[in-house]
Amino acid sequence: MTQATLQSARLKLVPLGQEHFEITSKLDQDPEVMKYIGFGRPLTLDEAKEVHEWLLSTATAVSGLGLGTWVGYTNDDEPIGWWILAPAPIEKDNDKDKPTSTENFSRERSEFGYRLLPRFWGKGYAKEGSRELLRHAFQDLGLTEVFGETMTVNAASRAVMAKCGLTHVDTWFNEYPTPPPGIEEGEVRYRITREEWEAQNSVQS
Repeated sequence: MTQATLQSARLKLVPLGQEHFEITSKLDQDPEVMKYIGFGRPLTLDEAKEVHEWLLSTATAVSGLGLGTWVGYTNDDEPIGWWILAPAPIEKDNDKDKPTSTENFSRERSEFGYRLLPRFWGKGYAKEGSRELLRHAFQDLGLTEVFGETMTVNAASRAVMAKCGLTHVDTWFNEYPTPPPGIEEGEVRYRITREEWEAQNSVQS
């Protein structure tokens, strides 16, 4: 399965290509966007190039599954950010809920996320694109679970995940050489299964 183009009411989500570096680097070099990501600072151009290559690689890490990164365009063909269904490492039996460092990726679960330019925040685009990605994950790709992670203090992203039906399942604390502000409050994981998604959407429909 190749990476599909997706459509919601106000968004067209197209598979990420090399031609989209302008939008990914613009996001990576924006202080507001990067406040709760990575080091909590804008990336350098070289770092942004590395991120772009990693985003591209998400479409090929698990062959034939249809995962990847999508660039979102408004109905006016204006790029506003990206959404991702990233490969998730196979879980260890003795540490079920935490991703491992292995390169053996699951064919049943994925990590999702997004980044939007600040001027499109608060307009419902994050939720709309995320809901379409979840529909694609469960209905088209047949995944059994999707999860997302963010910093505890990132209230906006946590709210989007909750509105999309994900529930908080874990909080943990890591030490970083250059910790971003707020990381002392920990990091959180939200999750939704296909059964939960189907139940929620059967009620909504």
